Amino acid sequence: MIVSVLRTSTDKQDNSIHTQRDMIQNYCNLKQLQLDKEYVDENVSGGNLKHRDSFNELIELVKNNKIDTIISVSISRISRNTLDLLNFVKLLQDTNTNLIILKENIDLSTPMGKFFISILGSIYDLERNLISERTKDILQNKKQHNKVYSGKTPYGYNRVGNDLVENPTEIRMIKKVHTLRNQDKSYGEIVKFLKRNKYTTKQGNLFGKNNVKSLLKTTKKSPFLSL
Repeated sequence: MIVSVLRTSTDKQDNSIHTQRDMIQNYCNLKQLQLDKEYVDENVSGGNLKHRDSFNELIELVKNNKIDTIISVSISRISRNTLDLLNFVKLLQDTNTNLIILKENIDLSTPMGKFFISILGSIYDLERNLISERTKDILQNKKQHNKVYSGKTPYGYNRVGNDLVENPTEIRMIKKVHTLRNQDKSYGEIVKFLKRNKYTTKQGNLFGKNNVKSLLKTTKKSPFLSL
């Protein structure tokens, strides 16, 4: 089955559906293709697939190997989200479904179409790495300003709203643990010290060797060690 995908973002683009339909039909006439059905999402953003009922219906047909070829005017009519687009193209590859994009002159059955897939994958990797770097920067900034940066309150702090306030008792314990470790004390000896002094984790449990290892690792560069 040969189908088309049409989409508009706002109700101000009423004529756009007609334009997309005409362009696709002209292409089909030129290539002597018989268009079986069209999938239209009107006044729907291409940023995500949540409210695209027609397109999601198409995806289910693709998964069931009911579609041979999908034709659309431009990549943006398919999706404006790189991850969604990449996942969709991956699905087409897995089901041997062809995709033809008119404006960008893309045909997945051709060598240039396969090259497009590799470029798309590279763009996705770049976007993912940039997001990761931005996330790290945001977390680091929050840590530096004693702001909550995860769902868990780190040892050495108490949570007050969205702020992290130093816990003097826990800070003293952390400094003592680092001192003991620097004196070549074993993890077992440190655990005994913590149990003897009735120190517990944030969850109220006794410290074990793994807890001590994690505590030493996460607080190694903590600013309160220089207090």
